[in-house]
Amino acid sequence: MDKLLYTAASGANRVMEAQAIRANNLANLNTNGFRADLERVQAHALGGSGLNTRVMAQTQQSGANLRAGELNATGRTLDVAIQGDGWLTVQTGDGEAYTRAGAMVLDADGFMTIDGRAVLGLDGPIQLPEYRELNIGEDGTISLLPAEGGLIEEVGQLKLVNPEGNTLVKGTDGLMRLRDGEIAPQDEAVQLASGFLEGSNVTAVEELLASMSLSRQFELQVKLMKSAETLAQSGNRLLRDA
Repeated sequence: MDKLLYTAASGANRVMEAQAIRANNLANLNTNGFRADLERVQAHALGGSGLNTRVMAQTQQSGANLRAGELNATGRTLDVAIQGDGWLTVQTGDGEAYTRAGAMVLDADGFMTIDGRAVLGLDGPIQLPEYRELNIGEDGTISLLPAEGGLIEEVGQLKLVNPEGNTLVKGTDGLMRLRDGEIAPQDEAVQLASGFLEGSNVTAVEELLASMSLSRQFELQVKLMKSAETLAQSGNRLLRDA
């Protein structure tokens, strides 16, 4: 009976973790550039004496759905979206990280930031002088017309990268990093759309259907645990009456 109980409990625990992932996806339905998390589970057969009849659910590091989201026009010059494959680069406390969220703002010192993190160019964080007009080209080149007059000048270029999807891992901060901790090189083929933001790639219907399926699986695991309890009680009665 203990074998059945622990096997069912393992399955129920896995379902609860999967439900948390689906709930987080739905919560980020409207988060720009969000990549839906995927639950990953591996079957782990337990050895020992007798037949190998027990298989536990072993949770693996969750992956991410890298499908592109829909582009939404904003008309704001500091908003950019990746067209096709590729990533913007930002600076974090542990090095470079990559994102598809392109809503950039300037901090008090004129540095371009995304969610409070410095946006990186080819030569490091990008700092802009005061300007009257700003343009970001498809290749990430930043051109502006200074506030005090003068000619249009280039002040930097966004670092755009495009590593292979299987080399990326998603962190708890929602940013992507290379699995080996290395830094991705600039990719000249990545193109931007200025005045657009990419929406989340979460599909609400898919997440809701998955949540419903997981709920049914959890109910099944609970029934198995109750069955194990009933069988244990019946076995105890037989022993007492013997």
